[in-house]
Amino acid sequence: MESFNGIVIEDDQTVDQRVDVRNLQVYGNAVFWNEVEADEIEIFGTARFRDFVSCDRIEINGEAVVLDSLLSESVKVGGVLNVSGRFRSDVVVVDGMLSTHGKYNGTNLIVRSRGRLEASRDIKAEKIILNGVAYSGAAFKSETVEIASCEKSEVARIVTTEFKVKYKPRGDVPGIQEGEYLLSAYHIDTLNADIEYVAADTLECENIRVGPGCHIGELIYKNEIEIDDRAIVDRLYRI
Repeated sequence: MESFNGIVIEDDQTVDQRVDVRNLQVYGNAVFWNEVEADEIEIFGTARFRDFVSCDRIEINGEAVVLDSLLSESVKVGGVLNVSGRFRSDVVVVDGMLSTHGKYNGTNLIVRSRGRLEASRDIKAEKIILNGVAYSGAAFKSETVEIASCEKSEVARIVTTEFKVKYKPRGDVPGIQEGEYLLSAYHIDTLNADIEYVAADTLECENIRVGPGCHIGELIYKNEIEIDDRAIVDRLYRI
């Protein structure tokens, strides 16, 4: 396919050749069999990319599936995005549903209050902000992990420098009930933590405030610690 300033797909199309354009918009149902390179990609309908996708910005208001890798400076998910391969983006903002099956590497990952993230492999970013929901059987690795939500998330492992978890109620959802947690994790490794409504088998840190609603199986700390009367710590060790 020759290079054009823009391509608009409004019906059902299968594109067999490599795409290299400035702007790509999909309103219909499109399948791309070869590489796609563009400055901007906007998906309002459905798109299925079977090869590598590279762009400056991609916005999904419909549904997109990337079966190979996705490389972009900016990703905004208002609808549904599923990435099977390697995923690299400086900024990702999720208002809809993001599912990743390969490793993600980026700068800022933001899951807003109605957003949902499902990750099969490690998520690595300089800053992770979670105001919605996240499920991961792998690890979150970041300089900063901030969770402010009223919905339950599960992440197997968190490795970070600054770790904050705060209950933030929202009027359109019931929120967590007694005995439930904003975050459930097997292992958390951090320098500084300020948490509430967190359940973890093991938590290692230097300084920590364990707020209400927490249940920590084994808490290992080095310097300062504060434990709320409404929190449970089964085993406490100072190193």
